[in-house]
Amino acid sequence: MHTARSHERLRVNRCDLVVSLLFLFLGAALLAGAYSLPPGLGALPGPGFFPGVIGAAVAVLAAGLFASSVRGGGASFVIDNRRRLALTAGLLILYLWLWGVTPFAFQSFVMLAVFLRMLGEAWRTSLLVSGVLTAAVTLAFQYGLRVNFG
Repeated sequence: MHTARSHERLRVNRCDLVVSLLFLFLGAALLAGAYSLPPGLGALPGPGFFPGVIGAAVAVLAAGLFASSVRGGGASFVIDNRRRLALTAGLLILYLWLWGVTPFAFQSFVMLAVFLRMLGEAWRTSLLVSGVLTAAVTLAFQYGLRVNFG
């Protein structure tokens, strides 16, 4: 005999379940891709190190979301601002479309500034934060990881 409480336990947050499974697949794909890359030399990590770490982190977080979804936890998914969602998706698509066409630092600066402005930050704050973040990321990749952006 089922009680109301047992039915409540069986309630699954389907949106979180689907998203968690997609991210579990993504994490597994990143791990598989990282594993297929050559290992590092001595104490130096190989090219698969960072994708492997990111894949493992994505998989662990997705497993947590999966567990929460089957327990019925989490709020239901509601889009409060469809316009902001569409603008964010469009901005990201434009950013990826311009990848390799415009300089990385320029397009990242513009994308971050516009995104922060869409979130309600003042233009001055958006430009300042975008400049600092873009400079930090560019310097970290060029000098720390020796990645040349062309």
